[in-house]
Amino acid sequence: MMTSRFIFGNARSMLRGIALILAVLGLGCGAAFSEGATRLKWEMLIPPAGPLAFSPNELPLEQQEALRSVLYWKGHPSGEISEEFALQREQAKKRVDADREKLAKQGVDLDQLYEQYAAWAGETERRGTLTETKYDGQRVAIAGYLLPLDFDPAGTTEFLLVPYFGACIHEPPPPPNQVIYLKSSTPFAATSLFEGVMIIGTMRVQSEKKDLAFVDGSSEVASGYLLEGESIEPYQGDEGG
Repeated sequence: MMTSRFIFGNARSMLRGIALILAVLGLGCGAAFSEGATRLKWEMLIPPAGPLAFSPNELPLEQQEALRSVLYWKGHPSGEISEEFALQREQAKKRVDADREKLAKQGVDLDQLYEQYAAWAGETERRGTLTETKYDGQRVAIAGYLLPLDFDPAGTTEFLLVPYFGACIHEPPPPPNQVIYLKSSTPFAATSLFEGVMIIGTMRVQSEKKDLAFVDGSSEVASGYLLEGESIEPYQGDEGG
């Protein structure tokens, strides 16, 4: 069963992340890099796909809010739960019943709307796992933001490379085809979290799951690509970010 965290967290963040890629990562059109490396932009790592028939962002605001009520309700555990959670679940169910009745008068079936939403979220997640195999084994150059997987002051050799500032920290991570697991041939000491860099190395289409450490714990992040980095250079890009 889908939870509200999955749908409103992962699915919508996926789309928001992809939009940010296009808006933010002009990161370096025309920058100099080693001859023989294919210059990649993040959108090139997403296989082409047709538009989805359903988009929750195009729904009237009233229907979007009704869906949030359903997701909040379904996201609450059932069975043996605390009195506080039981009360929250009961209140959420009352809002869902009221929304269902209100939308029915407009000819809209809230339960059917939820089924469409769930199918959209599942397909969005599936598409996020698809990769472009034509880059497998190619020597490439790509700009992005570094997240070290450990914090050795002398430098580390394992990172996640992400397409936009803040990814994986303040919200659910981008889809796997927008996360690269980077293994550097030599240690690199990042000067800050989300340091902008240009990477040159050999791309592998290979799924990985890595634990990303936070101050209050860790989170597992899936990547669709592995990059064997031969060089890492600080990089600001044409937009200075």
